[in-house]
Amino acid sequence: MKKWLIVLCLLPAIAAAQAPAPYAKRWPLVLSAEQAGAYRVVLDRDVYTTTAWPDLRDVDVLDAHGKPVAAALFGPEQPTALPARRIVVPWFPLPAQAQDAATPSRVSAQFGENGRIVRIEADGGGAGASGPARAFLIDLSGIRDNAEALEFTWDTGTPRESRYRIDGSPDLQNWEVVQDRVTLVDLQRGSQRLVRDEAPIRGGLRYIRFVPLDASPALPIREVRVRLDAVHQRQEVQWSELQGRRVSAQGVDSYTYESDGRYPVAFADLAMDDYAVGEWTLESRDSTDAPWRLRAGPWVAYRVAGEQPSASPAQPLSSGPARDRYWRLRNRGALPDQAPTLRLGYRPEVMVFVAQGTPPYALVAGSASARRAAVPMPALVDALRRDRGEEWQPAPAYLSASAVLAGDAALVAPPTPRDWKTWLLWGLLIAGAALVAAFAFSLLRSRPPA
Repeated sequence: MKKWLIVLCLLPAIAAAQAPAPYAKRWPLVLSAEQAGAYRVVLDRDVYTTTAWPDLRDVDVLDAHGKPVAAALFGPEQPTALPARRIVVPWFPLPAQAQDAATPSRVSAQFGENGRIVRIEADGGGAGASGPARAFLIDLSGIRDNAEALEFTWDTGTPRESRYRIDGSPDLQNWEVVQDRVTLVDLQRGSQRLVRDEAPIRGGLRYIRFVPLDASPALPIREVRVRLDAVHQRQEVQWSELQGRRVSAQGVDSYTYESDGRYPVAFADLAMDDYAVGEWTLESRDSTDAPWRLRAGPWVAYRVAGEQPSASPAQPLSSGPARDRYWRLRNRGALPDQAPTLRLGYRPEVMVFVAQGTPPYALVAGSASARRAAVPMPALVDALRRDRGEEWQPAPAYLSASAVLAGDAALVAPPTPRDWKTWLLWGLLIAGAALVAAFAFSLLRSRPPA
């Protein structure tokens, strides 16, 4: 009897101990830099089509043990989510051969995850080389954005003027000349100082090699940063194209569309091979039983052919970004026979997370039961910025190919949990009432006859 009482008392605790929420998909994250503290990852179309909630509450970042880290979602224009302009990258000395100082020795590299160099070894350069290494190699394998220059920080105090040839390679085997001649200068006369501490490069190369062209001493490098192209960092509007079907309801003809993802739609446009000029209005709703809300219009959509073809511009949504599932186009005149393609434009949002727990990290999405914890991310980023400089921003992280976890099963809402506390309370009340009734009945039976 005591064992059953213990089990009954433990039922509420057993019900409260829930298993980790399942997710539909997982995207491993590639970090652009080590020890950056915080990172930003731009969501792609696959994430928007996987999430189960309009507010993206089930999009989160987990560490290697499946534990969530501090993460928050931001619009691309919000200060916390702005892209970093400069990122610290690793570099390695390359000993030069004694017989040809302008040609670095052959090297072999040990690679880690995602092609990042872990260690460099010289093949035959160590025996013939004398003095500190003057050639060096820079690893850009963690950078996927367009790079425009490399910036150096070195120990000051000694005047120097060093000339280099810059080579680039995608695989450490095949090299091409990026810059024939680059000069790095640090000269001082009295209170005046002349410094040139950057070298222009171009994007698309994973490894950069600096080969000395003179006999200047080795450059005492302390840190190398890659400067990203600010123009290419701007996130362009991405478009989701929907095909519609004609619907007649309550005497009104329209074209209806269903979106495949929870995009933060901010623009609308029409595309069709040949459609008549019309005055359109765009409405949306998130469920089939909800009322329609006006999003854009009325606007005149047109396409004019000729030597200089032109078309009506995209329309911004008057209500701000919307993530609704269902969209409806209505025309003041007669509808054309063919439904125009509805183009919904959006700027991808950014997930900012702090490097907690054990790497590697992964982004997950698609869960009917998960909810990302609320985190004061702007305050955390501001604290890191005070430590690392006012220009510091979270370093970029990139989505790898997705892997299926629980799949569509994670999108099914779990059954409503039973309220064990209420059942236990009613059970105790009924048991107490039965005990009182039994006690009263025993008293009535034990009374002596009159």
